Amino acid sequence: MRVNIDQLSNDAHTWIFGISPALDERQSETLLRHVDAFLDQWAAHGTPIRGARDLREGSFLVIAADENCERSGCSIDRMFGTLKALERELQVQILDSNRIFLREGGSVRAVPRPEFRKAANADTPVFDVTAERLGDVRSGAWERRAADSWHSSLL
Repeated sequence: MRVNIDQLSNDAHTWIFGISPALDERQSETLLRHVDAFLDQWAAHGTPIRGARDLREGSFLVIAADENCERSGCSIDRMFGTLKALERELQVQILDSNRIFLREGGSVRAVPRPEFRKAANADTPVFDVTAERLGDVRSGAWERRAADSWHSSLL
């Protein structure tokens, strides 16, 4: 059961998917249309999951589920299947965990993990796509200096 993301609490479970290259307007519309269709049908063991989505800067798809809803492995697998199909359709990377997202100037940039050390320093703003609470996204806590994140181990 899809709801507006503002209707979920800060404790809602989140999945953050970095998208590279960043989506243009047409790609964004296609992605959101498919994700909305998925969320309209999202269920775990026949019980609807109260879920929402947000697209940030054309580079991050945030999917959130009410913390009180059951989320089964099968329901999560279906979400990943939807995103895998969107990768092919839009010709972008969504599920590749070998990328690090950082901010350069005002733009978001994805770099392969092995190149992160050359592309960043301790003060480089990075995005923690492993954040699991919607409150971390809302507050901006998922974007911070590399030195203050798990990313510091890659420098």
